[in-house]
Amino acid sequence: MFRSIAVREKKLYVGNMKQISFLAVIGCSIFLAGCTSKDEFVSCPAISAPEQGTRAYVRSDETRQVFDVRLNGVDAVCTRHKSGGTKIALRTGLKVKRDLAAGAGNDTLSLPLMTAIVDRNQAVTANEDFGYLIGFSKDDAVKYPVVEFEQIVPADARLVISLKPAY
Repeated sequence: MFRSIAVREKKLYVGNMKQISFLAVIGCSIFLAGCTSKDEFVSCPAISAPEQGTRAYVRSDETRQVFDVRLNGVDAVCTRHKSGGTKIALRTGLKVKRDLAAGAGNDTLSLPLMTAIVDRNQAVTANEDFGYLIGFSKDDAVKYPVVEFEQIVPADARLVISLKPAY
């Protein structure tokens, strides 16, 4: 049976391409296997906010205008920490509102927040204060920023988050 040279060359080309493609897939698989996460996801400890800490009135930095700030939800992803505790990656939603009749210009707001770690005996074992800066453009009345932070909570403890009034 007669075969043309073009068919033979095409078969050799396709065979080589299949082999190269297979090697490329194996190489990419090995490369991407190094990117897999080794974190062990666990259920989160209790996260709460006292009623008094879910709403605060804060004066702005520039115009001294009073802003109404509220906690607007929490989302957390928890992983096992090498200390035996839980590492919490927390996203806290806020609702920040101002009265445009009292001022509608550009402004910034330094929002004070705090966290506390409470053990099983209801004793505060650690606390931390931190701030979050929010910018308001002219005529912005409401913003919904999300504050992201991480906290390590020991076993058998819970996390309390709160706004701090700065009126």
